[in-house]
Amino acid sequence: MTAERDNMLCWPLHGVGLDNLGFQGAPCVWPIPKPQAGELLVRIDAVGLCFSDIKLIRAGEEHPRVHSENLSKNPVIPGHEAVMTVVEAGSEELASEYPPGTRYIIQADIYVNGVGYAYGYAINGAMAQYSIIDQRVLNGDEGSYLLPLADHVPAAIAALIEPWTCVIASYMIEPRTRVKSAGKMLAAMEPEHQHTYSFTGEALAENGAPALVECLNLNPATLDNLRAAMPKAEFRLLNEVSEAEETTYDDIVLCGIKDQGLAVKLSRLGEKGAVISFVGPGFRGECSFDVGSIHYRDWFYQGTETAQIDQAYGRNVRSQLCSGGSCWLVGGAGAMGQMHTQLAIENEEGPSRILVTDLDQERLARVEKFMLPEARKRGKEIKTLNPKDFPSEREFLNAVKEFSPAGFDDIVMLVPAVPVINSAVPHLAENGVMNIFAGIPAGKEAVLDVGAIVSRGARYIGSS
Repeated sequence: MTAERDNMLCWPLHGVGLDNLGFQGAPCVWPIPKPQAGELLVRIDAVGLCFSDIKLIRAGEEHPRVHSENLSKNPVIPGHEAVMTVVEAGSEELASEYPPGTRYIIQADIYVNGVGYAYGYAINGAMAQYSIIDQRVLNGDEGSYLLPLADHVPAAIAALIEPWTCVIASYMIEPRTRVKSAGKMLAAMEPEHQHTYSFTGEALAENGAPALVECLNLNPATLDNLRAAMPKAEFRLLNEVSEAEETTYDDIVLCGIKDQGLAVKLSRLGEKGAVISFVGPGFRGECSFDVGSIHYRDWFYQGTETAQIDQAYGRNVRSQLCSGGSCWLVGGAGAMGQMHTQLAIENEEGPSRILVTDLDQERLARVEKFMLPEARKRGKEIKTLNPKDFPSEREFLNAVKEFSPAGFDDIVMLVPAVPVINSAVPHLAENGVMNIFAGIPAGKEAVLDVGAIVSRGARYIGSS
């Protein structure tokens, strides 16, 4: 199929599922849009196909980055790993800044006044022959989200810059190590809990305390400690859990709560970027937590066995792979997984022992052919395993444990499946970090060992 002179081919998403991408399995023919003042018309030279596109197609309007409330009436064109050339500007002034013929890639995670307008999700993306770039892209919170591209760089190679950037950025996450200044904190206990918890204020931000501290069931001694540490904060006493559920918090401090149901309920009240602290020796066993919000909302779970709230902050906040450690790449032979695997191998300060597991034997063979020799040349021990080669999941996980009996310093989760996360969690070593790279929708829950978070420094991070 070809477009007519004034028309273009595109793949709008009209709802959930591949049946709603394009029309009857083919691209749609739309008029080539005309740029208005403040807009650019660009030609799409290449677009990478990302598993995030599959997640968008599967989720439709439920995807957290989609703004359309009804894709059947207001469809969106996917495609965010884009390489583009300027065709026309909507004004002479804009044409002088973005001359026709200049090439760009796009930083797709676009924000305007703190609101996300991701290209290919909220803004029509690159699964089209042409695209409109408006002021949200050209003048967002970080300035222009278009990144110049040299003429000599092939479009197909340039389309890989975005996924490679995502991979590298996932090891540059910086969890907050202090209470958020001017934010909202929830500090909670169980009713009638008598143990005293202290807060010296060492974990306060340098430029001040939270604006508001809401307190649920705090005993007088603990309440006095918090008030002394944060004299400028407003304190509000809550009588019921339902009052806490009316808002969200930047910092959530759960003191010695043995009721797992209550702890989990309160831990779900995080604002974007929330830090949730489990304080005291009362936390044990596994609980169901919102792992999707680790990836999409930057939630960070931390803890300390002591009664000193400050000690939960700043403990095991690394995101880079442990130097000389043991690393398990779950789904490490997939398209993005191979990037993570290559990075782990080539990083001189990275792991010395690498396990790559994947269900696709053809992909594993490619890793073995192209990457194992390089790993061994660098003196790194590397092994591949396919779960399909084992009679049962238990025997597969036994083989995983044999590779690293003390557990893994890093588990990079490249499979967006909650059961896979659940099965990998017990294999985290002391101060181990699980990087949930593959996006699981916010609200999806997995079983995490809260006792390990508190007593063994286990941490879970993610980046979108």
